[in-house]
Amino acid sequence: MKNRLKITMICLMAFFALSCEPENETIEEHPISAEIQEIPVTQDYLVGALYLANKWGYNQEEVPLAGEYEIGNAEAMKQHVEWAAAGGVDFFMFSFREAGNSQDVSMIEAFQANNAEGTMKFSLRLNIGPFDLEADNTLEDQGRVEDLITIFKGMIPFFEDPNYQKIDEKYLVSIIGAHNFHCNDLQEVYRQIREAMSAEGYELYLLGEQGNGWVPPARFEMFYENALDAVSFTTMFNDNYYDRYSSFPQYLDLHWDYSKEYYMNSVGGVEWVPTVAPAFNPLIAKPESTSYRHVRDDQRFKDVLNVAKKNIGPSRLIIVNSFNDWEDDTQLEPAESYGTSTLDILKQQTKVN
Repeated sequence: MKNRLKITMICLMAFFALSCEPENETIEEHPISAEIQEIPVTQDYLVGALYLANKWGYNQEEVPLAGEYEIGNAEAMKQHVEWAAAGGVDFFMFSFREAGNSQDVSMIEAFQANNAEGTMKFSLRLNIGPFDLEADNTLEDQGRVEDLITIFKGMIPFFEDPNYQKIDEKYLVSIIGAHNFHCNDLQEVYRQIREAMSAEGYELYLLGEQGNGWVPPARFEMFYENALDAVSFTTMFNDNYYDRYSSFPQYLDLHWDYSKEYYMNSVGGVEWVPTVAPAFNPLIAKPESTSYRHVRDDQRFKDVLNVAKKNIGPSRLIIVNSFNDWEDDTQLEPAESYGTSTLDILKQQTKVN
C-alpha cells in the first residue's frame, strides 16, 4: 500500500512539473491571431473608390447625409467630390458598358461637370456582362471582337479629360469580372485591343477585377497572364466562413501576401492591387444571405487598410469598394450615424498629411 501511494505521488509530481512552463518561456504566436502592425505613411498611396448607381428602397439602416439622390444629380455629385477629396480618395471608378449607355454616361458627365476645378480624377470600369460570355460562347464565337474594340474607342472622349486617371502614363481601365472573359485566344484579343487603342494614341493599363477572391491564384491565371497589367479581388468580404470572418484582417494578410508574390513572379509581372471595404451588410439587399456581416468598426477598418499597405504593389494603388454602395453598406460616403469618420480614417491611413 505504501509503495502504491509513493508511486502515485511521484506520478502526480511529474505531471505538475511537466505542465508548468518557465516564466521566461513564451508560446509562438499563430499568424491568425497575430496583431496587425501599424504601417506609417511616409508617401501617399493612390486611392480609387468604386462609384455606383444606387437603387433606393432596400432596408438600409444608415441614412446618407446627402439624402437619397438620383443618378447624375448635380448637387449630390458636387458634395461627393468634396467629401471624397477631403477624405483621401484620389479618383472615382465608374462603370462603363458602352458610349450609348445613358445611365453610365450621365453619371460620368455629372462628375465631370461638378469637378471643374480638377479636385479629383476618375477612371472607367468596363462591364463585359452584356456579352454573356461562357466557355462555350466566347467573344470570337459571337463574332464580337470588333464590337469590344469599338466600346474601348468609345472611351476616348473621357480619356481626353485631363482628370482621367493614369498609371505609368497609361490610361487605367478596369475589366469587371475579368476571370470570366472567355475567349478562344484571350491574349490575342487583348493584344488587338491594346494595338487598336495605341494606334489612336492611348496606351492602356488594364486592371482585372475578380469577384471571387477566396480561391487559389492559379485558378484563374490563364485569364491574366500576358494579358493584364494588374488584378484585384473586389468582394472578399462577402463570405460565409466563420474563421475568415472572425480573423478577417489576418486572413487577408496571408492571402494577399501569397497572391502578390504569385502574380508578380509566376504570372509574368502582373501587379496585385488590394481592395478594401469599411463595412459590409449582405442582408440589406438579400435577407436570405448566409454571408457574415462586417459591422462598421474603426479599428477593423484601420487593420484592413494596414494589411493593404503591407501588400501594396508598385503603383501603390488601393481600391475601396465602395464610395456609395448603400445596398451593401460598404460606403465611404458620410451618414448620419458616423459622419465623415470613415473617410477621416482612410485619409489618416493613406496620406502623409
